[in-house]
Amino acid sequence: MPTTTTITIGDLTLTRVLYLDLPIDSARVGLTEAEVASVPWNDGRWSSGDQVNVGAAAWVVQIGEQRVVVDPMMAGDDIFHDAASAVAHQTAIAAAFEAAGHPIDSVTHVAFTHIEGIALAAADDGVRGWQPFFPNARVLVGDTDLAAFDVGLASGFAAAGWRALFEADVVDTYRDGDSIVPGMRSCLTGGHNPAHSVFDLGVPVAATMLGHLAISPLHLATGPCLPQHTDPHTAWDALRAIAADGRQLIGPLWPSPGVGRWDGERFVA
Repeated sequence: MPTTTTITIGDLTLTRVLYLDLPIDSARVGLTEAEVASVPWNDGRWSSGDQVNVGAAAWVVQIGEQRVVVDPMMAGDDIFHDAASAVAHQTAIAAAFEAAGHPIDSVTHVAFTHIEGIALAAADDGVRGWQPFFPNARVLVGDTDLAAFDVGLASGFAAAGWRALFEADVVDTYRDGDSIVPGMRSCLTGGHNPAHSVFDLGVPVAATMLGHLAISPLHLATGPCLPQHTDPHTAWDALRAIAADGRQLIGPLWPSPGVGRWDGERFVA
């Protein structure tokens, strides 16, 4: 299985840096075993029995010397920040970025579709305490998301990591419609949470990074997902509207290759 997926959209080069693909309980992505089995185009790539396949990965969007990492290893806080194994994971993930041609110190921005835990925006190496994982990067979050996020009320990994980022003064905000880098724009969708955004790529739009509107490609066929979203019907409507024109769809938690198109009837990787 390849460790990277690379696609080109205009002046942008997109590289998926994979740590690992793995099966997890379907309930963790808000699906029942019956829902997984009901998808006619599910050929086994997307699930294994009652488990759904996901990827621990990060996409890098590059234009010139600017490198934007999107949603790095999001939803893996309990694994990647566990005190017993965090340093081993951090070392291996940094090596994966190096092997993909994007060393962590070359990353200029880390952009989040929404705040959910700390992901790998920051990490504790057991010596220096919590520090930005990408040492030279600005961390970008939506303005409405940051306004609703009270780090003083957060606890555990998220609070420690975000406090370190604020103290390092590396957090910036983007607004709905802002250009993250040329050819990459934010689009506020809500649905997953009220401040959730996606990132549109290309002019005209050739691809969209979906964030958590679809945790698995199977969500393109299973309807509104009540367990995953604060507003499931808004998330479903946004997902269908984005997928309708056949653009490339990129999911941060999708298994390899992490990208494909909805052809009106099925998801084609």
